[in-house]
Amino acid sequence: MCIFRQGSGATFIIISGKPKPIYLGGPNSQNILFIFFPMLWADLMYAERVEEYLETILYLIMKNQGPAKTTQIAEELNVSPPSVTEMIKKLSAQGFVEYIPYKGVEFTDEGAEMALKLKRKHQVLETFLTDILNFDRRVAHREACELEHAVSDSVLEKLYEFLGKPDYCPDGNPINLDLCNIGPADPLIPLDEMEEGSCGTIVRVTLSREMKNRLNSLGVLPGEELEVKRKQKQGSISINVVGSEVALGKDVAKKIFVTPE
Repeated sequence: MCIFRQGSGATFIIISGKPKPIYLGGPNSQNILFIFFPMLWADLMYAERVEEYLETILYLIMKNQGPAKTTQIAEELNVSPPSVTEMIKKLSAQGFVEYIPYKGVEFTDEGAEMALKLKRKHQVLETFLTDILNFDRRVAHREACELEHAVSDSVLEKLYEFLGKPDYCPDGNPINLDLCNIGPADPLIPLDEMEEGSCGTIVRVTLSREMKNRLNSLGVLPGEELEVKRKQKQGSISINVVGSEVALGKDVAKKIFVTPE
C-alpha cells in the first residue's frame, strides 16, 4: 500500500512495511512518479482537485450566502463549465455536495465538514508562513495552497499549538469556523497596506492581550475611525485616532484590520 505526501517541489512515497519513505525528490519527481505509478499518481491528482473544488465551493457559498453557481466555480478555477458539471456529479456521488437545479451547489454535512477542515488547514499554514517565516501575505497564500494537500492532521495540530492557537489568520478572518457561523468574509484591509490619507474603521486586532491593552489605552480599538497620516520606508505608520497621532511599527500595523471608507 502506498501513501503519497507531496511537498513544494518534492514527492515522497511511504510504503507500508518500510522503515523510511522513498524520496523521489526535486521538481521533476512528479514525472518519475507518473512513469512508475501512473494510476496512483492520477488518484493523488484527483484527490487534490476534489479539495480545490470543495474550498472554492465553500468560498462562494460564504460570498453568496447561498448556493454556489456552477458558472462561478468555473470562473474561480479557470475551467470550462462542462468540466465543472462533470466534477459536481462526482462530488455528489461521493456524498459531498448536492446540486439544486436553477440554484446551484450546496454542501452535505459531510462536504461542509471537509471543506471547513481544508480552509482551517490553509489558514494555519498561512499564519505559520507569515508570522514565523516572515513570508509576504500573498506569497504565503500561494505556498499554503501547495502545502495544504500534503500536511497531515497531526502535523497541522502541532503547528497550531506552536503558534499559540491563534483565533485569526493573517487576513483577519476567524480560523475555527463551524457550520453555524459560516458567513461572508469581511472586506478587511490590514492597516499596513492602507495608503497615506486614507480613512477607515478598525474592525479587528489580532495581537496578544497585552498589546491589545496598550493599543486600547491609545484609542486604537475596534469601532474607532482612523486616518493614515504618514508611512515610513522602514514600514512604520502614523495614524490619527480619537484626536491623537499614534505611531505603529509594521509588525503591529499588519495585525490591525480596517474597513476602508
